[in-house]
Amino acid sequence: MKDSTLQKSKNILTLIAVNLAIAFICLEALSLAFYFINQKQFFYTRTKAKEKVVEDIERIGIRLDESIVERLHPFFGYVLKQGAFTNERLKLKVNKHGFFSQYEYPFIKTNKKQFIIGVFGGSVANNFAVDEYKNQRLSKKLQSYPEFADREIVLLNFGNGGYKQPQQLLILNYFLALGQELDLVINIDGFNEVALSNLNNKAQLEIGMPSVQHLQPLTSLASNVSPEAMTSIVNINETKKQLKAGIDKLQNCQLALCHAVTSLRVKQLVNNYQQAVVKYDAQVKQSNPDNANSSIVYIPKAESVLPEAAAFDKMASIWYESSIGMNQILSSRNIKYFHFIQPNQYYPTKRVFTAKEKEIAISKDSPYIAGVNKGYPVLLSKVNDLQKAQVNVFSAVNILDNTKDTVYKDACCHYNSVGEEVLANYISSSIIKVVRKSK
Repeated sequence: MKDSTLQKSKNILTLIAVNLAIAFICLEALSLAFYFINQKQFFYTRTKAKEKVVEDIERIGIRLDESIVERLHPFFGYVLKQGAFTNERLKLKVNKHGFFSQYEYPFIKTNKKQFIIGVFGGSVANNFAVDEYKNQRLSKKLQSYPEFADREIVLLNFGNGGYKQPQQLLILNYFLALGQELDLVINIDGFNEVALSNLNNKAQLEIGMPSVQHLQPLTSLASNVSPEAMTSIVNINETKKQLKAGIDKLQNCQLALCHAVTSLRVKQLVNNYQQAVVKYDAQVKQSNPDNANSSIVYIPKAESVLPEAAAFDKMASIWYESSIGMNQILSSRNIKYFHFIQPNQYYPTKRVFTAKEKEIAISKDSPYIAGVNKGYPVLLSKVNDLQKAQVNVFSAVNILDNTKDTVYKDACCHYNSVGEEVLANYISSSIIKVVRKSK
């Protein structure tokens, strides 16, 4: 009897094990199919490319290491936290002045062959400088011309995400006052001046002030925060820790089932994070209904939201006067100034977007579309006036039109390696034309 009962138990356990094995195989097969549909490659032989969910997180703007890497600055509005984003291999880090660079400022020449180029602007300018640190595209292009053949190009990055005029003008003045030597200055802008200034206007913040998207989180922390908002901050940070752990696990999964389950978990955490941020913003507004008076940071408010036509005229005027100012200051010191209006996917040109760009670079819900569509034409209408004022200004809005490859890497404004190559080529050829013409 005991043997019969034992045999039955073994049979039941075997049946359970077989069913579990079949269930696992089925789930693994479904997970493999799910992965192939989403990633267009087989899971077990996949390349170690960046996970799609990670790309989605980056496009949303979630920073997993730190909630806020900017710090309020008494002159520039904000800068990056010193020491952030360190890349030891390239000797890159955020220097003591808050700029991502290989150098501390002021940089002093160590030999007469060094030729110092300062790059100013927002994140596109910052990315251009970082790409130069990695690939030396601009240096190699310039050094291919006799005029720069024996020069050691030293590029200093004065750009940061969200910067817009007159921040470039103020930063230039500050570092010249500190004794920073410059041989040539490149200013890459246009997008932030209209896209982010448009958001300033809608938020009834002075158009000439730094980006409301960047200032608001910093000034909110400097204000009186309610206990409810503090609880939300704790929840946001805890969710980010879980997100980081989930992504680490995702990248180390050996089974497709593990990858599928973890992906779903990460997506849920992303939703939780976004909901927590919305809740936090509402709590901050509720606890500080009159933020301008309750904050210890003074940010001048506009009397009213300007009508679109008046707002874009004001944006363009500030942009124009700031470029004139930079040119006058640099010309008085015999330093050449080059101003480039950056291309952007939301400003219509003859460019035909690739399938990849339509997926990752175009967002119908982007808050920047209106600013670019209505603001770029106003900026471009002032190019002739800048040229008449002896400013070396170039419209680069069409330079990506003849490139059939994917050039945009996100739904904002940034370029991949192909786009950076095109931009470096255009900037270097524009510089050499002016240098030769001025001889």
